[in-house]
Amino acid sequence: MSAYASVLLLLLFMLPVIYMIDTSLVILRRNPQHIENRLASLTTALLGIMIFLQYIQLLILEEHRLIYTTFLLYPVALAAAGMSVLLHLKVTSSYHEISNRRSMGLAASPLIFYILFLSLLGKQLFFNGGWVNGAWRQAAFLPGMVIVMVLFFFVSVFNITICLAARKRSTNIFTRNRYTVLFKANLYYHCATFFVLVLFAIFPLIEYSSYSYVCIITLIWSISLRHFMKYDVLPSVIKKYELLYHLSPTAILMLDRQMLLKEANPGAVRLLGFENEAELKNKALFDFLVEADRQNIRKDYEASFPRQNWRNYEMTIVDREEQRRIILMDTEMMTGSEEGFILAIIRDITQQKEEERLVHFLAHHDALTNLPNRYYFNRELEASLEAVKESKSLLGVMLIDLDRFKLINDTLGHQYGDEALVEVAKRLLNSVDEKYLLARLGGDEFIILIRNVAEYDDIVSLAEKIHQDFQLPITLQEQDFYLGGSIGISIHPFDDNTSAGLIKRADIAMYNAKHNGGNQYRLYTNEMIAVVQRNVKLEKHLRKALELKEFVLYYQPQIDLASGRLIGAEALIRWKSAVLGMVQPGEFISIAEQTGLINEIGQWVILEACQQGRIWQEQGWGNFILSVNVSSRQFMQPDFVSKVQDNLRLSGLVPERLCLEITESMVVNNLNVAREMLDELVALGIHIAIDDFGTGYSSLSVLRQLPIAIIKIDRSFIMDMNAYDGGLSIVKTIVSMGHDLQKQVVAEGVETIDQLEQLKQLGCDKAQGYYYHRPLPIAEFNELIVEKH
Repeated sequence: MSAYASVLLLLLFMLPVIYMIDTSLVILRRNPQHIENRLASLTTALLGIMIFLQYIQLLILEEHRLIYTTFLLYPVALAAAGMSVLLHLKVTSSYHEISNRRSMGLAASPLIFYILFLSLLGKQLFFNGGWVNGAWRQAAFLPGMVIVMVLFFFVSVFNITICLAARKRSTNIFTRNRYTVLFKANLYYHCATFFVLVLFAIFPLIEYSSYSYVCIITLIWSISLRHFMKYDVLPSVIKKYELLYHLSPTAILMLDRQMLLKEANPGAVRLLGFENEAELKNKALFDFLVEADRQNIRKDYEASFPRQNWRNYEMTIVDREEQRRIILMDTEMMTGSEEGFILAIIRDITQQKEEERLVHFLAHHDALTNLPNRYYFNRELEASLEAVKESKSLLGVMLIDLDRFKLINDTLGHQYGDEALVEVAKRLLNSVDEKYLLARLGGDEFIILIRNVAEYDDIVSLAEKIHQDFQLPITLQEQDFYLGGSIGISIHPFDDNTSAGLIKRADIAMYNAKHNGGNQYRLYTNEMIAVVQRNVKLEKHLRKALELKEFVLYYQPQIDLASGRLIGAEALIRWKSAVLGMVQPGEFISIAEQTGLINEIGQWVILEACQQGRIWQEQGWGNFILSVNVSSRQFMQPDFVSKVQDNLRLSGLVPERLCLEITESMVVNNLNVAREMLDELVALGIHIAIDDFGTGYSSLSVLRQLPIAIIKIDRSFIMDMNAYDGGLSIVKTIVSMGHDLQKQVVAEGVETIDQLEQLKQLGCDKAQGYYYHRPLPIAEFNELIVEKH
């Protein structure tokens, strides 16, 4: 063999071997842990070894060539063919039911058949000595070699068939493209094989090139595989992407130019409300869009396809179950797709949007009543003031403060206080027009923005309607509570032009309503500011009044109508302030109740009255009964009864000489608690009187249940006895009812002889009022006692 021929042989064989070994290593490096890569790498390496063995065949001695070819070269070639079968079976394993054991059997079958024939018939079936053509030497084939060629042909056809079958069964575009590429690689080397065979038939002069047409075919296969590796025909990151595609909770869709759904991962199937991808066949994403958005989204999609990708494109879809979903969609053009598909990544942000709405709602609404809060109200008031500047309509602010709400918290607990607030909110909502805004400022305060009102009377009518609603009781724990509400109203443009100013003036008006007894409404006037300023000054000095001993008691006589004798007195507090002068109870009692000072003041009154009663008791006025008023806040103190006992013990007054006067609302709102406390007081020997009877919510059943000894008719009924026809009848009814219930009846505010005579005729037991005497300081009252005595 010439040097030229040797070099040519080396190049013709070693370059393909190197190329194929390099291909094998590249495949393995892509993903060495994956079985498909290992099989492809091993197949390519075996083919490279086979070509190398072809080269060795040319170099060995004649007598060894036949054995070498029979027992080494072609077994390696058939092993490479079998390995390619195993590779194709593994790549398409998701789309056939051939087990691993059967796959191994199919892959090994070409080599097994070859070995079987070789064992039974010997090597003479396939080869007949050697064949030499210049520098080329190889075994000479016999007709039996057709069996081996058929095995190679079977392997090739099997590989192509299984690629086509897997491609047909594939359900997503990624795997379908993969099998298409693998099919093309097989098809190309078959075409190349056919072309080489044609060349051998046409040009016999190049017969020496048949050192092995299998070598050429193998080289073509390797080149094809290497070329198509750029399409990820073998696993690299593609398997990871496939896992992400199938397992990702994020919805992934493949869309065409018409937005038809070509592919959908399980996340997308679930998002659209289906069970499997086949149900989405021939459906378009447009079909799931809400009707209002379809036209605009279609225009955007057609305008952006395929040049511009979407990022965080928000849209609303309706799934199969008619549930609305808010989604964000990102799109990416698939550059490797001939059809021009769009990869759409969809995130369901429905829950996020709901949470955002909830956070926004909680930031602008009260969590208990779900009414707008202070922040929301102030913002709406500012906007309404801007809007009303362009019209001549009125704008009102109505501030509502519950009068006796603390009573519920103190007796039943805050849980029932919350229930009461919710019920009040419902009632107010029913009374307020939809165009107005009702909000809760906090605590027991509500506020109403009255917008677009043409008449002043409309605001007043709303206030009267709300006032009537507060006359109805709220039932909690089978108890009726009459809360009442103090309402203050300010109106733009008369009272102020700013939001802060309107709220401030409504607050002043509300304070005025509460200061005047509560459970009423007041429209703001400029004079109210003076009242507020006066009350601020009163509160400041009231806090020091006890310490400075500025309180004194006045006593108003009570007369027995039948005998005309002085039989008792009502102790009434007065405040002789060093700064403010004489302050009447009507001015400071409500302030004392609001600030909580009433508890200390009330206990001082009881103790002071008991001490004076003890003096009169020692002076021989044994049947003289001393009456003391008790405020609702003082009465509901848990230690009230024990403090009264302490005052009686300290003063030495006989309990039977003390009468505590309570109001109707105090017992009606807290019947169970009141009954228990009154029973304890009566057990001590103390008398209990209902003060201002007829102005509250008392009923006969309540009077029967409570240990009340005395009913005091309110002065308003006494004054109206002759004012209209039914006035006298009302007083007569009260006296008669009191006697039927075995109660003594006392008339308050008697000022004329006519009133006195009428009360005597009606059988009233006792009376007090200016007709007899105004409230007297202790010195004057002592003179009266001496005089009467």
